[in-house]
Order: sequence, then C-alpha cells, then structure tokens
Amino acid sequence: MASFTPDEIKQLREHLQFTQRVFAQVLGVSTKTVEAWEKGTNTPSGSSRRLLEIYWNHPDIAEQEVTEKM
Repeated sequence: MASFTPDEIKQLREHLQFTQRVFAQVLGVSTKTVEAWEKGTNTPSGSSRRLLEIYWNHPDIAEQEVTEKM
C-alpha cells in the first residue's frame, strides 16, 4: 500500500478541486484530520491510505463520490 507525503495529499486534493471539508467528507474523516495530514503532523493509515491510493490512481472515482454524497 502506498504512503503519501503531506504535499502529495494536498496535491491530490487540489487536483480534485476539493476543499479540505469536501475531501474529508469523501474520505470519511474530519476536516482537522485532513489539515493534520497536509501539515505533516499526522499520517493517514489503514482504509484512509487505501482510499487515497485509489483516488490518486482513479480521480474519477473521487469525483463520483462527491456527486453521490452531496
């Protein structure tokens, strides 16, 4: 399973054109968690890391999630 740097997480979020709030909702975590990942004070683990990997490789899936959740 891939690991992501704070810059890669932010790059993915910005590529998807998501706010931290929307990105957090899609991943099922809090906005504070996304903030911590992007600052490097915390790192994603388990299912969050797997979702990041899927969204990195298939951004269309993340965009579909937003459509379904919003």
